[in-house]
Amino acid sequence: MKKELRKWAKEKRSTLCVDVVSSEIKTKLFSSEVYKNAKNIMCYYSFGSEVSTLEYFSDNSKNWYLPKISDNDLLVCPYCSDFVENKYKINEPNSKPVDETVIDMVVIPALVADKNGYRIGYGKGYYDRFLKKLSGCVCKVVLVYSELLINDVHPDAFDEKCDYIVTEKNMLKIG
Repeated sequence: MKKELRKWAKEKRSTLCVDVVSSEIKTKLFSSEVYKNAKNIMCYYSFGSEVSTLEYFSDNSKNWYLPKISDNDLLVCPYCSDFVENKYKINEPNSKPVDETVIDMVVIPALVADKNGYRIGYGKGYYDRFLKKLSGCVCKVVLVYSELLINDVHPDAFDEKCDYIVTEKNMLKIG
């Protein structure tokens, strides 16, 4: 089921006007109270047809952190302008990791998400393993195009639920 959803989502994303929709998603997120209250945000560095986050890092009112892959884990690294490509050809910061307890919000990519707070990524499980380690007070936010928000992704036992889903149309609080 997830394999088919991933394939469908990638095909659907390739037809979207990423820049326009990403800008609308950014506006929704940045105007929310959860964003305004966050100080230390870990956010993915977007690539390809993902919801673009590249403009986020210019908000100097926040301390930004990016994920870095180490073996099967995600590490939390301070944002810097010096990047290195990882094995998936995704830019990672060339900075030393810090303890994950520093972050109070994490912005998570998704190929597809559901209205129950679950998401499907690329299938390697990095984010699900990372989210399990976070304290309950870290706000977990998924960015996804509204056309890729479905009723049910049929989550597995290891899938982690998020607190908010942000699309260009609205911001859903889960639970």
